[in-house]
Amino acid sequence: MTAQERTARIGIVGSGFRARTMLRVLQALPDHFEVVGVATRNAADRAELGRRGLPAAGLPGLPAPAYTSVPGLLAGGRPDVVLLTLPAGAAQPVIRDLAAVGVPVLTETPAAGTLEELAALQRLVDDGACVHVAEQYHLEPLAGAQLAVAGSGLLGTVTDAHVAVAHDYHGLSLLRRALGVRFEDAEITARRDARRVLPSPSRAGDPEDLALVDTVHATAWLDFGDRLGTYEFDDVQYRSWVRSPALLVRGERGELRDDVVRHVGADGLPRRSTLERVAAGGAGSHEGLFLRGYTLDGDWLYRNAFRPARLPDDELSIARIVADMADHVLHGAPPPYSVAEAAQDQYLQLEVRRAAASGERVRTRPQAWAHGRVCRHADTRSSETA
Repeated sequence: MTAQERTARIGIVGSGFRARTMLRVLQALPDHFEVVGVATRNAADRAELGRRGLPAAGLPGLPAPAYTSVPGLLAGGRPDVVLLTLPAGAAQPVIRDLAAVGVPVLTETPAAGTLEELAALQRLVDDGACVHVAEQYHLEPLAGAQLAVAGSGLLGTVTDAHVAVAHDYHGLSLLRRALGVRFEDAEITARRDARRVLPSPSRAGDPEDLALVDTVHATAWLDFGDRLGTYEFDDVQYRSWVRSPALLVRGERGELRDDVVRHVGADGLPRRSTLERVAAGGAGSHEGLFLRGYTLDGDWLYRNAFRPARLPDDELSIARIVADMADHVLHGAPPPYSVAEAAQDQYLQLEVRRAAASGERVRTRPQAWAHGRVCRHADTRSSETA
């Protein structure tokens, strides 16, 4: 950090799995973040916060100040950003309360549950509230490198993409970005098929047995006219041993399939390149255990700004979205992920489910947030280290 920068003061509302994970990630990066407190109604969680900081996934945590309410959190040490980890419905009044006192908010996904709530949230931003959404899948290291290839021009104009990486609005967010789509309308067809498959590990560990479990496999086709997107996901896909994530992007001059890029060079000859994961901690490495990033033909597409912290890829993306929000608030950096983008992700999810339920083709319509304001914020308080 430069002399003008300081660690970002972060408050958290909620004490569930998501809050625990965020707390552990932030506390692993003391040069970037200071956790000023956690607000939760759960008395047992408040007691645990004072002892060992709500450890996630069985790992030890650190003590953190605990409060019974959001006003208590704000009074205890005004944060630069509040991370809201509440369900969509419960989050709406808390967002309004924080906006009323000028506190920037990074809220959990989905941003809201209904079109009416999404529109109301965008109106809050239009009125000057600084609210963004913690959509982080596009910030995972491999996804970041893949999207960099898709947007580089190496493949030519992108014409179609197939994303089977994450569920609902997360997967559709990746699909939009792979295609270069923002708020364009689409014709959607979709289906949801019941299937049986081997169980996946849970957050607690490996499955107790290998008896087949029920699952739903969702597929949707989003036709944007000049670009076609295919969304696919299986309910048991996360952590699955038998259902892998996949991402395919095609353009006029080449394609990206997972970690392989095929294109034609300026010399007219075919090229095949591989996204290379560069990590420390392997055989003979004494650097520690951390990811450096991804390269393609020796050029860096993704570089890990949080090395040498020992964070898995999904937690690196959490750190990135919070850091982007903090840089936006404290230093006027570009905003991280707008309410408008997140609203479009959720809207597409609702329309995909409507198409699957009806068995008919669904046409999306322009929504108010497509032309709404994006919060732009820069803190005018002292930038000296707190």
